[in-house]
Amino acid sequence: MDPELEQQPHAGSHSGATIEPSPLKQFLAIFRRRWRLFSITWTATLIGISIYSFTLPKLYRPQATLEIRPETPLVSSDPQNAQLMATHELWDNFYRTQESILNSATIHTQTLNALPEAIRRDFESKGDAVATLSAHVDIEKIRNSFILKVGFIDPDREKATQVVNTLVSLYLEEANRHLRELKLGAAEFLSKETLPAMRQRLDDADATLQKFQAANGFIDPQEQYSALANGRRIILERITQVRLRQMQFRAQIETLRDSGADGANNGLFHPAFQNSKLLDFLASQQETIETELARERRELKDDHPTILQLQDQLKRTQGKIQQAIRGMLHSFETDLSATEQEEKAALQEQARLEKSMADVSQRVFQFKRLDAELTTARELYNSYLKKHGEEAATSGTGLGSVRVIDHATVPRSPFKPNIPLYLGLGTMVGLLVGVGVMLVSEQLDDRIRSAREIEVFLALDVMAVIPKFGGSSKGTPYLLDEHSSIAEFEAFRSLRAQLTTRLEDVPGTKTVAVLSPMSTEGKSTVTANLAKVLAMDGRRVLIFDADMRRPTMCPQFGSKELPDLQKVLLGEANLSDAIRPSRIPGVDVLGLAQGTSRAAELAGLPRFDEIFRKVREGYDFVIVDSAPVNQASESALIARRCDACIMVLRERRTSRSAAQAARRRLSGMGSRVLGAALNAVEGPESAYGYYGYYYSYYKPRLENENSKS
Repeated sequence: MDPELEQQPHAGSHSGATIEPSPLKQFLAIFRRRWRLFSITWTATLIGISIYSFTLPKLYRPQATLEIRPETPLVSSDPQNAQLMATHELWDNFYRTQESILNSATIHTQTLNALPEAIRRDFESKGDAVATLSAHVDIEKIRNSFILKVGFIDPDREKATQVVNTLVSLYLEEANRHLRELKLGAAEFLSKETLPAMRQRLDDADATLQKFQAANGFIDPQEQYSALANGRRIILERITQVRLRQMQFRAQIETLRDSGADGANNGLFHPAFQNSKLLDFLASQQETIETELARERRELKDDHPTILQLQDQLKRTQGKIQQAIRGMLHSFETDLSATEQEEKAALQEQARLEKSMADVSQRVFQFKRLDAELTTARELYNSYLKKHGEEAATSGTGLGSVRVIDHATVPRSPFKPNIPLYLGLGTMVGLLVGVGVMLVSEQLDDRIRSAREIEVFLALDVMAVIPKFGGSSKGTPYLLDEHSSIAEFEAFRSLRAQLTTRLEDVPGTKTVAVLSPMSTEGKSTVTANLAKVLAMDGRRVLIFDADMRRPTMCPQFGSKELPDLQKVLLGEANLSDAIRPSRIPGVDVLGLAQGTSRAAELAGLPRFDEIFRKVREGYDFVIVDSAPVNQASESALIARRCDACIMVLRERRTSRSAAQAARRRLSGMGSRVLGAALNAVEGPESAYGYYGYYYSYYKPRLENENSKS
């Protein structure tokens, strides 16, 4: 179904609700039409597959289960273990190797020779016996495990079981023989070549280490290096202390030189003199003389003998103080020189210790290297010695990495064919083929066959189902008369009732276009008879024949005399002169006397719209008979000018694709599609609604009356 059609509102609904066709309903409608074809196809497919499965020969597959497992665990707490990854890869290669051995021609030849004479002759009678046996060997690999399943496919279950067990036994025997030879060869190689070389390497490493220790007096170089490092640390602490004392001495010397060398009293307050009693006495004496001198100067003159005497005493005291400061300064300089000599000696000792440490460090490195070489040689020798013991101990045992879990037993049911599987497959394939054939057949023939299909696929209400008229001829509209059946009248009465009810919302004159997707679908017949039943109800009706390519209304129901609609459109005649009474009571007709090739251009003239407006005056209904929608470009344009339109679809002739295309074109032009009329329905069983039942009920009575008359 076209998506655009699904989005259009249901034209016949008064509530305006949108009805979207359901894909399920469409499929069910197709199934309803094609269920016989589907059933035949499905049944034929199922029967064919069933016959094929029952005619296949029965094949049996006994199997033996082998476990090919590693000798070392493949579990490690370290996910990044490179050794574990290498073990996995090696084991995977070993797994594939065992599979190749089981498929090899050598083992198959040995198996063939080990089988009983009767079985061997059976294989030899088929040509290449080894190739025949190999073709029937079936090995199943269980991935992500260590399991191999060895099977043999053959119609004889006893023979197949014996072949599998013989093959597995020979495989284990051959594998054990190769393993013993491999282990014996490995043990011999280890004892003759590898182990002596490893022992010689161990002895050489031990001798080299002993020689190194003897050259160094068997003193541990690491302990010697630690003692030298401790002595260097002590020397560094001593150098630091000496440099701190030097800084103190230099600071004191600079202070004494700046503040006390000139004999001023400021030097007495230097921190170096705080504990000196001599300076305390001289300072006290200087202070006493200065006090006495100041007191005498207030009474005596400067040249007085007492003043001169006091000045002389003060000068002598200051000289003693200056002499004491110079002595202290000399002492500090002497101490500074001593600390410098001590620092020089400590630096020399530091250089000596560092040189000794460098020499010892090199010996430590050599000792560690030699010791590591000795340890590696010892471990390597011990590992090879252990491997030699293992190879020698297990050289007589079987293949520890391969064992038989289950030996082959005679199977009860065949391996092929699997009858339930074939029947299930046939059922599914039959369903798919049946549906495919049904859908392909529907695509090849999608003609509308019932009113239900119109509702499902076009989303249109069926306003009337019109039976096929027996008296109609091709190209000539059939008009109801006194000889028409009740069903024929009831069909158009139903269409009239639907039309008038659905157009109650349209005020005044109502214009209705009667359209069909393609030609010869009974559009003109529906137009004429719809106009007749409307006139029978007392309404004034005009048939507007807008099919200007092949007009039928004027030639059949009106007059061929001019002027006609074409003259009116060209302005050569008046509209009132072109409207004529038809031979249908109460119905007038307007149209062309004969067809024209300029139909599309005439429909597009402004005067055409003016005619549409004028014909509404004086009529209750204007029924417009237009050209087929899909074959004439002007049909959708004319339908757009009408209040509503009705699609006429002919049973078993109109295709769904053509109807959908017409519906899309009308919807795209904004036309209001009220519904559809299914025309030319054959037989009462195809009738629709109450009048179909009415027709089927009265048909026998009508036939009796006609036969009597």
